[in-house]
Amino acid sequence: MAHRYRFFGSPQDGARWSLDDEEVTHALKVLRLESGAEIEVMNGKGEVCVARLVVTSKSKAHAEVVSTETFPEDTVERAILLGALKPGDIDELIAPLVEMGVDRLIVFRQDDTPQFRVSDQAGERWQRLVRAAVKQSKRPWTAVVEVAEGLEEAVAMTRPGAQKWYLDPDAETDLITLTTELREPVSFVALVGGEKGLSRRESELAHKNGFIPVRLGPWVLRAKTAAVGAAVFLGMLPRQSGR
Repeated sequence: MAHRYRFFGSPQDGARWSLDDEEVTHALKVLRLESGAEIEVMNGKGEVCVARLVVTSKSKAHAEVVSTETFPEDTVERAILLGALKPGDIDELIAPLVEMGVDRLIVFRQDDTPQFRVSDQAGERWQRLVRAAVKQSKRPWTAVVEVAEGLEEAVAMTRPGAQKWYLDPDAETDLITLTTELREPVSFVALVGGEKGLSRRESELAHKNGFIPVRLGPWVLRAKTAAVGAAVFLGMLPRQSGR
């Protein structure tokens, strides 16, 4: 099947979708697509259409629908709670985490972490990176990146009933052992500390909230490596839909 570029937009009626303004700019100015190009348009809420691009001016275009498919939302969720790294490091992580299937990334300010690491400006940039990764991976439902003032707030933002892990190189149990027997789709939350790991207070808080310590392997991993490793496991666990 020929590659189709995917864009964010919204349905106007059964035969036409609009494209978000920045998506029109990308299609016409960057990709230099012309009228008649076959594309895909999604709303990030499960609706995806195959369409023909219709260019009406140098800066305006819309999509004429060829076919539409609707994907139901999963009742399970894959989430990662990540201690705030340097903003550039989080930027690099967003694409692989989203493409591997993480539905929600909650970046939280750890004890003694500078406030700028979870600023509104950083959050806005991360949302743009999420959108790009969602389009690249052809996910029908968008992923979410959120910021939390601390671990308490991050835990409160997770889905009730989820199974919870926190990554600890000294843990006795590894993720493969925990997931080998899993057959039914279940929501999961993986907690990854920042450069210095979790503080004692944060570790105690994790235990209090039902997080199970697990290791990814025999070595001590950098926070970025651990986050990607956790995403690989989460992405391969059973799901209920194409999210």
